[in-house]
Amino acid sequence: MYYYLSVGSNIDPEINIAKCLEILLEHFSTAFVYPCTYTQPECIVTDKVFINTLLVIESDLDQVSLKAFFCSVEESMGRDRADRDRSRKDRTCDIDIILCSSLFSLGYFKECDESYLKQVLCETSDKASVALFGSYFSDRPAAIYFDTAASNKLVIEYKSYALENGLKTGLSWQ
Repeated sequence: MYYYLSVGSNIDPEINIAKCLEILLEHFSTAFVYPCTYTQPECIVTDKVFINTLLVIESDLDQVSLKAFFCSVEESMGRDRADRDRSRKDRTCDIDIILCSSLFSLGYFKECDESYLKQVLCETSDKASVALFGSYFSDRPAAIYFDTAASNKLVIEYKSYALENGLKTGLSWQ
């Protein structure tokens, strides 16, 4: 199953969004990741700007189990999931499942109504400089994975055929 996710942070966002993506990459090995983008807060009163991104992963976990895993990642990064007001407070990490589908299509993201998600998709939005495992990725969508044939070297692939084909063929380029 393909899971379409949004990930955001507004507490040390350059550091925390990278840390969250690294945890997800360590667990899922490969992800299709949109550029990290500075976005304005929504439904929260704060002077802190957010960094958000969108990504696609593939997992055999059901949606409930996957959400439980994401909540554990958020908690490990300092978010208080027990706080009833957590959605109206600043956060180190927020991982949301937008959609799950047996099909891979980047068109699903274009159907999102939330303005912060539209900002991520907009090419002219202010992109954040974020390093994953010490490597920066640019202002273009990328397939990011570990090449097991090269001692798990991190690969950031921008070629359009690799982006879609990698996820469609089971997230493997080897």
